[in-house]
Amino acid sequence: MNSTKFWDKAAAKYAKSPISDMSGYLETLERIRTVLKPHHRVLEIGCGTGSTALELAEGVDQYTATDVSSKMIAIAKSKQSADTPKNLRFETQEAGKLANGSHDVVLALNLLHLLPNLEDVLTQIHDELPVGGLFISKTTLLTDGACYLRPMISVMRLFGKAPYVRMLGNAELKDMLKSTGFDVKETLSQSGIAPRLFIVCQKT
Repeated sequence: MNSTKFWDKAAAKYAKSPISDMSGYLETLERIRTVLKPHHRVLEIGCGTGSTALELAEGVDQYTATDVSSKMIAIAKSKQSADTPKNLRFETQEAGKLANGSHDVVLALNLLHLLPNLEDVLTQIHDELPVGGLFISKTTLLTDGACYLRPMISVMRLFGKAPYVRMLGNAELKDMLKSTGFDVKETLSQSGIAPRLFIVCQKT
């Protein structure tokens, strides 16, 4: 099952699932808010059902939130109301095919470990951003997590219960970003069975 079909099938259940680490999520939101500025034009890739976009869009000039799953985007659009910031739009789009337009900031939250073409996507993000542009990510580090995660995910994938997942570690991800041409400005580690790493990078 490819990624699009998997996430289309999972969309309804995903939308109903509570955030597993609410304190970590809120901490991440606060860190992002301190980085984003009112003039920023933001692109979020892998936005899921749009919860983070709805939280952050009000603080920036433009916010485009994309996901490979049209079912996820449909749910995101259904959350919009008269109070939703007018600068926010949701679009179905692959992570490696960035939305048209100029962006000062690209967000990829809980996404990079799900990309089989990660190196290509990072290169495209780097090329799309202007000098001084920011790339903000939060990534699950399965290499640094519990030893049973790798075999468990392999079995789940056999039965169509898990998408493609890349085993990434802290040092590997930072080195990958640096080799792409990003300067790592800020990091935040969140512990757990599968640790997560929040990174703010800048194109120099």
